[in-house]
Amino acid sequence: MAAIDTRDREILEYLHQSEGVDVQSLCDLLGVTRTAVRQRISRLEAAGLIVSELQGQSRGRPRNVYRVTAEGLHALGENYRQLAVVLWEAITGFEDGAVRMRLLGRVRDVLAERFRRQLGNCENLDDRLDLLASEMKSSGFNVESDHEGGLRILRETSCPFPMLAEVDDAICQVERQVLEQVLGAPVEVRSRCRDGHGCCEFQVLNVPVG
Repeated sequence: MAAIDTRDREILEYLHQSEGVDVQSLCDLLGVTRTAVRQRISRLEAAGLIVSELQGQSRGRPRNVYRVTAEGLHALGENYRQLAVVLWEAITGFEDGAVRMRLLGRVRDVLAERFRRQLGNCENLDDRLDLLASEMKSSGFNVESDHEGGLRILRETSCPFPMLAEVDDAICQVERQVLEQVLGAPVEVRSRCRDGHGCCEFQVLNVPVG
C-alpha cells in the first residue's frame, strides 16, 4: 500500500465524511493552490486511494468530484486493520474446534444481519443480488453484480479482507456463508484473490436455501 502523510490523511478523512468533494473544496480545506491540490489528488488516484466521478449540476457544466476507495479506507484504518488481524488469529487459533466454529458462526451471523436489514422484504433473487452489491459498495467494498450469461455473479474486484485471508482462508468461507444468508440461496466460490486470481467471484445458485 502507498504510504500516506498527514495531508493525505486529512484529504482522505474529509472525502470519507463527504458525499463528493471537488478540487475547489479541497483548496479551501488545505489553503493551497489548485495546482498543488491536483498534484496530490493525481498521486492518491494513481495509488488507488481515491476515485473521481463526473457529477451533474443544476446549473453549469458537470464537475469532477472525488471519493475514497476501499483501499483508501484501509489506509485510514491501518491500525484497526492490524487489530482485526490479531482478533482473527485469536479466533482461528482456538484448538477447540467447537469453540472456533461457534465464534466464526457468530461473526457470520452479525455480518449477515448487517446487510440483510438493508434489503428489506425484496424477494426477487436478481434484485436482492443487485441491492446487496449496492449496499456492499456503499460500505467500501469494490464489488459488482453480474447477470450475464444466465449466471448470477457477485464479483469483488479486490479482496475486502486481504490481511485476514493471508492469515487463514476461513474468512472466504465466512463471506460465502454471509452471502447465502443474505440472499437466501446457495453460493459457490468461483475464484479468489487469495489464490492469485484477479478478483473474488461468488456464483449464486437457483435452489433456495433450506
